[in-house]
Amino acid sequence: MKKFSILFAILISFSLGEISAQKVEGMLSISGFPNGRTLKEATAVDLFKSFKNGTYKINFSYKADNVGKRGLVVFDMKTTVKHNGKIISESTRSNWPWIPVPPRDAPVEGFVPIESFDLISALQKFTFDVPSANVREIKKSDTKLNSTEIDLPLPKGKYEVTLQMVGMRPEHFLIPPAQFSFVVE
Repeated sequence: MKKFSILFAILISFSLGEISAQKVEGMLSISGFPNGRTLKEATAVDLFKSFKNGTYKINFSYKADNVGKRGLVVFDMKTTVKHNGKIISESTRSNWPWIPVPPRDAPVEGFVPIESFDLISALQKFTFDVPSANVREIKKSDTKLNSTEIDLPLPKGKYEVTLQMVGMRPEHFLIPPAQFSFVVE
């Protein structure tokens, strides 16, 4: 009987933990971006500048419950980049904390810096990996690259990007991914 009582207590504690688990609902979107159209920025650095100066913004809003005293929510930032339908980069940055600024029961709204995702570094790496007839091949062992080698234009084609913010228990994080595309001619 004692074993049954202990087993029952453990089962109850697991079910209560599931009931009181953190739940996050929200929205992730991109504003100002010419979705599906030709991108005016020719390089990954220019695209980074456009995000930094506010031409393009990653908007994020969420509401969470069971967040504890500080209101802390931890997300994994996932980035997927495709070029002409082929995945060129998939990455995850784990355990990024978000603390709400408004009152605890109010929705949190704000902007996510582009550095939270690996979009720019993925595009920069892809640019280095694609051979260019106009520039010498950049070797991974090169430690001194001049500015013309770093600032290469993005390879031509269609790019599709998916940005996601997910939690440790994705079934409790209801935030659709932000998806957008652009063309480089």
